Amino acid sequence: MSNAPLSPEQKTQLLLNNPAALVNYSQHAWNQLPRAEIDALQLNGLKQRFAELRQRIPVLKKLADAQGVEHIEQLDDVVPLLFEHTVYKSYPPSLLEKRSFGQINKWLGKLVTPEIAEAIAAVNVSDCQGLDDWFETMDEGVPALRISHTSGTSGTLSFLPQGVHEWEKFAQLRKMMVWDMDGPDTPQPNLHTIYPYYRRGYLSHVRVHAAMIPALLPDESHFHAAYPTTLSTDVLHLGAKLRAAQSNGTLDRLVISPQLLEKKKAFDRLQAEMPQHLAAFFDHMSTSLKGQRVYIGATWNLLHSMAKAGLERGLEGVFHPDSFVHTAGGGKGVVQPQGWREDVLRFTGAKTLNESYAMSEIVGGAHAVCEAGHFHFAPTVIPFLLDPQTSQPLPRTGRVTGRAAFFDLGAEIRWGGFITGDEITVEWDAPCTCGRPSCYVVGPIQRYSELNGGDDKITCAATEDSHRQAMDFLNTLEG
Repeated sequence: MSNAPLSPEQKTQLLLNNPAALVNYSQHAWNQLPRAEIDALQLNGLKQRFAELRQRIPVLKKLADAQGVEHIEQLDDVVPLLFEHTVYKSYPPSLLEKRSFGQINKWLGKLVTPEIAEAIAAVNVSDCQGLDDWFETMDEGVPALRISHTSGTSGTLSFLPQGVHEWEKFAQLRKMMVWDMDGPDTPQPNLHTIYPYYRRGYLSHVRVHAAMIPALLPDESHFHAAYPTTLSTDVLHLGAKLRAAQSNGTLDRLVISPQLLEKKKAFDRLQAEMPQHLAAFFDHMSTSLKGQRVYIGATWNLLHSMAKAGLERGLEGVFHPDSFVHTAGGGKGVVQPQGWREDVLRFTGAKTLNESYAMSEIVGGAHAVCEAGHFHFAPTVIPFLLDPQTSQPLPRTGRVTGRAAFFDLGAEIRWGGFITGDEITVEWDAPCTCGRPSCYVVGPIQRYSELNGGDDKITCAATEDSHRQAMDFLNTLEG
């Protein structure tokens, strides 16, 4: 095998298609990638992704045509083509009420590459009685695609069309971090995964385990969930609709189908059985898994609920100190209770709580926190800061606060450009005291909807007209 240095083009290909191999599966090398090299590779990768996808994803083509963007020369050229964070829930909500999954598939087909769109169109979804049926049918019908959804706190679910290979690349990066790999021959630890939630489901942070289990664990038997069943998207969606109707004063007008009522009853029965499931879960952790090295990845509130319940049972230091406990950082509008991190560490016995800044819409990488408390951007994701009033790009120098936007270089079957609802402050130049050369987030991450009293209207860097045309095109479903 040749040990000749890789060319910039070869490195770009690895960053896009097998990022762990770019650093020969070394977590230390990943953290220490030189800033100038990453900047150059990211620009090359962005140019390539745009060239590949510009004509092939219908909504992107519509927007690029309207903006007159034919090629990318510098990073900021892509800003007018970044999608609003509402794009993945822009389908007419009535389609779900009517169970018009064929129409939802037409909508989805405009957000993906032609091969995936054709496969989506070929799936017969006419018999789907609800969202759970639809997700299951789509998994079987389009093996290269995994649709997940967000929690739908607004009453509308976002449907995220992500590729199986996109998830697999991310799982390899997570493995590199959890195993603390120093090369491809790093021995596999006898690792278990604890998950304080449902075994299966289509919610994005539940769905990720389909990629994580084969990457991280010796086999499926090493995955231990609190509830050995599937989280129903239909019931989650009903809960979101009920909350929205209650706040709008329209609860009396809500019509619920008999099938959905049956699912709700089944869910209520499961809720009633949860104490027994939890008792078995904690018993299993404190006996069979005591002292074992585990990976626990969950939202901070799930971690804290598990820790509190365990501590109330008198359980402390349950797992091996080298266990890897991971959560997405920041409450984003939710007041986190004092001492929650300490509770998690006391219960688990892990030496460190590993936090990152991440979002369901970006599969390509999570931005890990360092010893100095800063979130360092993953090399697979290009960060942007936008003016919150105009969405024009802000300077990539100094310390700047603005609306976070990202380009996910890992996106292959969809467009990776995405504007978030988050206000962040980025340090572009000053080196971090932790020694990592990458730029990073300092200070709190806040939702603009919280800062603006519930409103978060994004003004696109694309001209208002061209973005509206693209959204109208996305939602024209006839034919």
